[in-house]
Amino acid sequence: MKQPISACIMTKNEQDTIGNCVDSIRPYVEEIIVLDTGSEDATADIAFTKGAAVFHTVWQNDFSKVRNELIQLAKQPIILMIDADEIAVPKQERAFSEVGKRLLSDESLVAKISIFNETDDGISSANISRIFNKDSGIFFKGVVHEQIECSNTELKFIQSDIVLRHTGYLSSQIIGNNKYERNLTLLFKELEKNNKNSYIHFQIGRTYSASGVYEKAAHHLNLAYKFSSAEYAYHSALIQAYGWALLRTKKFSELFELLQTGLQLYPDYTDLYFLYGCTLVELKSAEHVHLIPDIFLGCIELGEPDPQKYETVSGVGSFKAYYNLGLYYELTGQIDRALIAYKNSAEADFKPAIERLSQLRT
Repeated sequence: MKQPISACIMTKNEQDTIGNCVDSIRPYVEEIIVLDTGSEDATADIAFTKGAAVFHTVWQNDFSKVRNELIQLAKQPIILMIDADEIAVPKQERAFSEVGKRLLSDESLVAKISIFNETDDGISSANISRIFNKDSGIFFKGVVHEQIECSNTELKFIQSDIVLRHTGYLSSQIIGNNKYERNLTLLFKELEKNNKNSYIHFQIGRTYSASGVYEKAAHHLNLAYKFSSAEYAYHSALIQAYGWALLRTKKFSELFELLQTGLQLYPDYTDLYFLYGCTLVELKSAEHVHLIPDIFLGCIELGEPDPQKYETVSGVGSFKAYYNLGLYYELTGQIDRALIAYKNSAEADFKPAIERLSQLRT
């Protein structure tokens, strides 16, 4: 059953993804609105053919302005912001029904949804505030990586069971759609207002990381970390992102110092232990090699982090940890143990583990 929800989508040159996006969300919502900001391809035509109400606006280098215009265009009492490169996974009727009832009964509620990001390094997950009552007075602020604001009431945030899949962090998508240059231009413009803005440095660093420019990523993530505190909602994700940038630039002393602080603050954050294990593997130090199996076994014991608490990469507490454990056992001549670890990893259909199993068995 469709819910009294307006699914709101901003677009520009999204012809490769907009059709799947609209198709995926149609079973759950009464209205789909596409606000196009100047596409030069078939985005608007595809969206209209798929049944979306299509509007056009002039792009003013400000994502929040477009989000706020979408809110005004919506006719349903509940707003869901969804990007053109996101897809609602199937069989979510109950999740949409439950969140719809809660938001209609309390205008101060804002619901978070789970977003699984496809990246070049695997699947990462995050929970983002995306669905709310239109009459709550909510608006968006920030020219890029915009955030929810409200002047009328004190908002209360809840976690919904809605799940979206996102492909926009794949390097092919970022570079192919010129999102890399566009986002960086807006972020640096925003940084001019306050060059100590931790959140903007964080987003600049993540944009560089997603594009493989790790030296610049590490620089801006370092500044984000320097200007941040543990009270910031994104602090744990910042430590994780900064840590990976340091590993990829082989800045091991800074990385060990960061991990020491991070693990003290977030002792249940499996991603940081996994990063620690990967760091020791990359370090190739005889002094530390004996620690590697215990670290990855510790990741498996901890399991996958709570996605409502942490941004996480899928597999750090399961199949990826088993795979790295298998590599250690194989390289140290413990083939029987390696086979067991690879088998556990392969059960999650992890292709590198399947390949290692095949090679070891031949």
